[in-house]
Amino acid sequence: MRLLSLCLLLALCACAGNRPAQPAADTAAHGAVRPLPKSVQLLKEADRLADQVKAGHLTRVEAADELNIYRLRLVGANGVDDATFATYRTLAVARDAGSITSEAAQARMLARLRDVQRRWPGMAHRPADPAFTNFLLKVYDLPALENHK
Repeated sequence: MRLLSLCLLLALCACAGNRPAQPAADTAAHGAVRPLPKSVQLLKEADRLADQVKAGHLTRVEAADELNIYRLRLVGANGVDDATFATYRTLAVARDAGSITSEAAQARMLARLRDVQRRWPGMAHRPADPAFTNFLLKVYDLPALENHK
């Protein structure tokens, strides 16, 4: 099911959430509840929105905008995620307009993510949690950005 959602998400190349960020949690083996990483919470919301697009209730751009609202409530704005989202939304607009194929959109998003990974070690002002970018890196099966001091 998750693979289907990820494939749909990649094919749609969009998504966004206007519902308030709800604390997602995971129960550890000893029964304590710990919050899920924000990138995982974004993935869950993107999966939900992908289902809405598939059902015809939202366009890719509407879903992208909803996911952006969810991201801003969950993590807040930062330069890395803002730029990554701008690419994500631009591709959603192009996909909705039919001016780009799913494969081309995926290739452009992948190129953007690889560029962020390449520049990350030398960035002077890295955000503490680039959750949106890390969510997409997870979707594309790439390593997450990490802040090492």
